Amino acid sequence: MVSMANEKKVLLSVSSIAIVGAVAFGITDAFFSDTETSTGNILTAGDVDLQIDNTSYAIDYNIPGFRNPTGAFVASPDTSWSLKDLVIGVDHFFNFSDLKPGDYGEDTISIHVGSNNAWMCAVARITHDEDVGCTTPELADDANCAVQGTGLGELDSSLNFAFWVDDGDNVLEDSEQSSIFLQGPLSGIGAQGQITLADSQSSILGGNSPIPGGTTFYIGKTWCFGALTPAPRPQGVDLSPLLGTGFTCDGSFVNNAAQTDRVIGDMQFYATQSRNNSGFSCSQYTPTWPPAPVPAPVGALLSDYVEPSCDVTVDDDGGDEALDTIQEGVDIATIGQTVCVKAGTYTEDVNVNKSITLAGEGPTLVTLTGVRTGEPGALVVSADNATVKGFKVIGTGVSALRISGAHTNDVFSYNDAVAASGNNALLMDGGQLNHTASYNIFGGASSQLVYVNGLASVNNASTNIDFLHNTFSGSGNVALGQEADSSDIILNKFSTVTSFTDVEDWEGGNLYSHNSFIDAGLNLQHSENGFTGDNGVTNAEDNWWGDGNPSDGDVNPNADVDFLPFEISAFPEN
Repeated sequence: MVSMANEKKVLLSVSSIAIVGAVAFGITDAFFSDTETSTGNILTAGDVDLQIDNTSYAIDYNIPGFRNPTGAFVASPDTSWSLKDLVIGVDHFFNFSDLKPGDYGEDTISIHVGSNNAWMCAVARITHDEDVGCTTPELADDANCAVQGTGLGELDSSLNFAFWVDDGDNVLEDSEQSSIFLQGPLSGIGAQGQITLADSQSSILGGNSPIPGGTTFYIGKTWCFGALTPAPRPQGVDLSPLLGTGFTCDGSFVNNAAQTDRVIGDMQFYATQSRNNSGFSCSQYTPTWPPAPVPAPVGALLSDYVEPSCDVTVDDDGGDEALDTIQEGVDIATIGQTVCVKAGTYTEDVNVNKSITLAGEGPTLVTLTGVRTGEPGALVVSADNATVKGFKVIGTGVSALRISGAHTNDVFSYNDAVAASGNNALLMDGGQLNHTASYNIFGGASSQLVYVNGLASVNNASTNIDFLHNTFSGSGNVALGQEADSSDIILNKFSTVTSFTDVEDWEGGNLYSHNSFIDAGLNLQHSENGFTGDNGVTNAEDNWWGDGNPSDGDVNPNADVDFLPFEISAFPEN
């Protein structure tokens, strides 16, 4: 959060006043005169406009969503940004996970206070310090780890930080070691609260010097899960933190007490003018913190559906026999058009074989029931750039919804897809690219409720098949079989009663985040076979696994699934 004071420019224009003596056309009545004119006189207010940018580095395993990490120290794009006013809940100085002893990071804040010198303060607070889980090794070093909740974690005492005045290269150098103004465990920094950067009593620049206006001011900060020791590098130019941050991090003394723990905190900067404000002290500043963010609800909300405008309208009660079936509407439409289907019950198999939008009046109003009991399915997409939304589709054959053949950029949204017994609610053939399924309900007594084919089954890779805000209900062996890579599975609700697992993930590089798994049994399995080979790790952080201990059978313990950290309470549901 950034506090700022901006004053508008004020323009004061002073009119000229000329007094000229009159001239009489007499013999002796002439007067000397003179005029001095000043125009466009301006008074301009200065500004104190606090803006911040941040350049961040960390171990790639610690960066959420980093594809194919190797343990390298790399730039962290999620915690870096260019000069701006900070956005609450979006801009994070620290957002790292799966910390292991010896992991470390560094970032440098670039601060701009506007055109005027300013006093500056920082405030830090810890909002969550939680013992989230309790593994067997953790229990050996923390006998109370089974008692979970806020304030009971040990991670904050094992994470050490240092802050110093940097020259902008993200590296502590010989000449900067004496400028370290704050160092120690996170627990101590949070307890300190107010951090004086510059006020009338003291300044990290020396004496009581304010932060100079019209310049760029840098604060370097580093963290270490373990013992943090300054090891400044020789003064130089173009130093890279990738070759050394100027600190060493030793995690060999950290025991298992902090396993599965989580720390969340807030940081705030405040600037105020120093001129005509000679007695300011950071102790006078009282921060105003934003309310805690409310998590986004998971699952589908079909009532949010809005029917689009139409180019072609299908109505089984409309009196036009040429447009009383959905397939007739698809056949007459041209590329790019929208075919709208009015409320009713339609019994047919539909093939969307062109790049159009097929939109029902709403999934509670339009029901499509398939006819055939085998291939290909009740509502099939066999084209690129097609959208299907606003239907209840009852499958009678292999699948209720299907993408047949290899296609690109198709969308399913706001549908209620019901699988025929032992079949699929949604099925995609291999070779798919860049599809999205969002705000759908998938149900029925299936074998595999939703399945995306790829390398593992048909040796034909699928890529970037995203599932967002869907509800997986019904029953089956698997709720979601995902053979595509580079996909996001986010904000879904899994309540399917499964005999094997809710999700079987066949590829590394997929992100499963902020999903709720609320049924009993195994929730996520990472699988490999001869086609996929060893394909890395499934990123499954920040999910609710139905209880506070995902290692009790919610996630297959055979490695290859990164489920830490995890949520300790359920997400709100649509």
